[in-house]
Amino acid sequence: MTPISPDDRNSPPSVLQSIASRTGLAPKVLLPDTGSEHGASPVVAAGAAAGAAGGKWVPKGRGNYQLLGEIARGGMGVILKGHDTDLGRDVAVKVLDGELAKNPAVVQRFVEEAQIGGQLQHPGIVPVYELGLMADESPYFTMKLVKGRTLSALLQLRKSVGDNRGRLIAIFESVCQTMAYAHSKGVLHRDLKPANIMVGAFGEVQVVDWGLAKVLHRGGVADERRAKDSLHTVIETVRSGPGSSGSDSMVGSIMGTPAYMAPEQAQGEVEKLDERADVFSLGAILCEILTGKPPYVDVEGESTVTKAARALLDPARARIEACDADPALVRVCLDCLMPARAARPANADEVAKAVHAYMTSVEERAQKAELAAAEARIKAAEERRARRLTVALAGTVTLALVVGGGGFWWVNRQKEQRIAQTRAAVEAAHGESIQAGQAGKPEEALASARRALTLAENGDADAALLERARKFVSKAEEDLGAVERERRLVEQDRTLRERLVGLRLEQVATISNNQREAELDERFAKAFQDYGVDLASADPVPAMKRIRERDIAEEVALALDDWARIRRKVQGTRSEKAENLYYIAMDLDPEPRRQRMRKAIQENDLATMLDLSSPENLSKLKPGSIWVLSAALWDGFPERRPEVYTMYDQAVHLYPGDYVLQSVGGIIYRLAGRHSAALACRTSALSLRPGDVDAQIGAADALFFLGRVTDSEGAYRACVASNPSNAEARYGLAWCFLQLGDYDAALSSVTRSLELEDNAARRPDLLSMRFLKGLATRDEIERAVTVESSVDAVLTFLFPLVDHPDPKQRDPEFVLRFMAERAELAARDWAWVPTAVAKIRLEDWPGALAALEGHFTTPTSLVVTPNAFDFIRALVYAKLGRADAARECYARGMAEWDVQTRGDPAAWERSDVMRWRKEADVAMAK
Repeated sequence: MTPISPDDRNSPPSVLQSIASRTGLAPKVLLPDTGSEHGASPVVAAGAAAGAAGGKWVPKGRGNYQLLGEIARGGMGVILKGHDTDLGRDVAVKVLDGELAKNPAVVQRFVEEAQIGGQLQHPGIVPVYELGLMADESPYFTMKLVKGRTLSALLQLRKSVGDNRGRLIAIFESVCQTMAYAHSKGVLHRDLKPANIMVGAFGEVQVVDWGLAKVLHRGGVADERRAKDSLHTVIETVRSGPGSSGSDSMVGSIMGTPAYMAPEQAQGEVEKLDERADVFSLGAILCEILTGKPPYVDVEGESTVTKAARALLDPARARIEACDADPALVRVCLDCLMPARAARPANADEVAKAVHAYMTSVEERAQKAELAAAEARIKAAEERRARRLTVALAGTVTLALVVGGGGFWWVNRQKEQRIAQTRAAVEAAHGESIQAGQAGKPEEALASARRALTLAENGDADAALLERARKFVSKAEEDLGAVERERRLVEQDRTLRERLVGLRLEQVATISNNQREAELDERFAKAFQDYGVDLASADPVPAMKRIRERDIAEEVALALDDWARIRRKVQGTRSEKAENLYYIAMDLDPEPRRQRMRKAIQENDLATMLDLSSPENLSKLKPGSIWVLSAALWDGFPERRPEVYTMYDQAVHLYPGDYVLQSVGGIIYRLAGRHSAALACRTSALSLRPGDVDAQIGAADALFFLGRVTDSEGAYRACVASNPSNAEARYGLAWCFLQLGDYDAALSSVTRSLELEDNAARRPDLLSMRFLKGLATRDEIERAVTVESSVDAVLTFLFPLVDHPDPKQRDPEFVLRFMAERAELAARDWAWVPTAVAKIRLEDWPGALAALEGHFTTPTSLVVTPNAFDFIRALVYAKLGRADAARECYARGMAEWDVQTRGDPAAWERSDVMRWRKEADVAMAK
């Protein structure tokens, strides 16, 4: 091996050389070198010739390293054997390949490996000494030179699977302890396998190659709390430090060794990996120790990565269960290899404790066996002495023994048979219990275990069999308890998801009604409290841990975006409580695009929000993010609402299967007067949740605003039939009856709606319908108008004063006068309707035409069926002598009339459309 060292002319003197130049002394203590598999380490002077490498690998600015040649080579570079001439020790020098050093992402990962190794201080982790640059700017780091064999090599040296199992399990326990320490620091290894475990000549065990390690995301209020409450340090890297994106690799990339890889890792779910991915790899290592093979074995025509991604573990589980290892070890191995993350031990510490408990039990059993052997020896000696004392009596009792021995033998034989039968029955029941547990039937597994215990207790069973049966029942009870806990947690997850969807949809109503934010704020808090977490507490860390464990962190983060928006409206844009929700969401969901979106919303950065919502970028957002972004633009920048409509034009086609997005699109389009688009979205939402009452009401609402009143009536009737106590469905039904001219049914429905839910916004409709039915006077309506503050309520009162079926009850002069006095009424998008009708009642035809012109879209609050406006225009044009325009409007109205009334024309005979059509008929006949 040709020595490679720095050039004296380019490197500063080493520390010893500097001391020698000042004092004339260069002390050097050298321990005896016994050599290693890498070769002996001669101490040579620093500054020797660069040798075969031609000076390529020369540590910049360091004169104390003697590089002795290459130990290993990999995809990222080489590992050199080096010698520190100042300290007289061998080191390993890992150097990044010069070409790869030009790639910032590769350099970042290389530096992170050094930083992680430098900060993980544990006997089971190879210490990193120094990070530096070679003369060609390639980074390197030095670390302890590990001397020994890999666990992979030790496994290959076995003559049989059972050889040396005790020592191998002890090595495995050390690996678990090392990984427990790493997990406590928030570090995942992600490539645990026997080849990355070094076993030294004196029993030291070290986990090596942290090149794929991942530092779990930290930050925000969680770290502030953790810094105050914890005495543990936190590993930091370039990636996890300030200004970092928090993303450690491209989404979807697969890192690690497939034969030992967890399903989620093989599927490329990089952002979702946690300690349980390493736990799976620990189980894979234990599987190889117990069975001689890793979980996934190469088979021609089958990809190991595919098998890992699909968690095809049945062959491995069969091998593990068939091995002759202790049941406790088998249980640990199977638990670690569970396909579902939630079913595995939470981290390496739990695995280490289980293995330690097994090792302790082995020692205890060995001690008991040794004591039993000693007692047996003493007892045997005592028996020999007793036999010598009774030799004289032997002849006299021989005959008695011969005669009675047959009877004793027969009794013992019968007892042994009963014990064997009991054992067989118990073992059969245990087998059934195991099969039921493996089939995911814990209740049946427990029933079989209890039946085994009953057989043991009622039959001839020895103490060991009884104890085993009791432990079997205890374990089955634990398994069932774990399954039931998981079921409860799954149900809690489902309930929280449903509530968050409901709260998101309720927020949509605040787009046009800003009176419900405070109530929604409280309901968000209650939803999380009912789930068992309090995100508003001073210490959100436990809550965040619970959320991360359940794989709903992304959904919760998006819900927190919703909640933070509400809080900013309720408590101010710089509310501390709103900011806390922002930080928690950032911590729970590190995806870069959503991080950028949250920051833009927090800082009111319009340019970034518009960039994220642009057609080329919108497809990169998930449905929840689209809603959050659209709500921020809608609330914060009203002048940008056209961009919101454009967003939904694209979004509802990008995500046709997203219920929330389709429902929100329905309301967005309704507010824009685009009722055909609203109906399309509402219909999609209903198809996604056919039994959902809100979806049914949404579809009925869209039909109503499109003018398909009888269809809407049928939809509302179906809602009432499925849920008679739904006040909103009865209210919608009342408006259908009103437009179809059935005032009795309208009044009955609105009255029942208010009985079910006393909604102040709907009370004006009750008075208006009573007036139309003749149960309230015109004076009552006019008094109500003067005291009412709500613009919508005022307009609701005014319209019957111009469109009452009894002309004597109309008062168009009052309506026009009052609207002139209340200028704010004109700002409402449907205020032109009572104005136009009032002028028609006063036969002010030019004024009526002026009020109608420019309004060709359907108003968002219907007091007139949309198709009626065609007949109203035909009436006005006819009165003004514009026959062609009148005929055109009338023809358009009749075409729509044929569509609306198809199947049930009689239902429209008393409708407002028919009334206006008849008036147009009379005017055009003259």
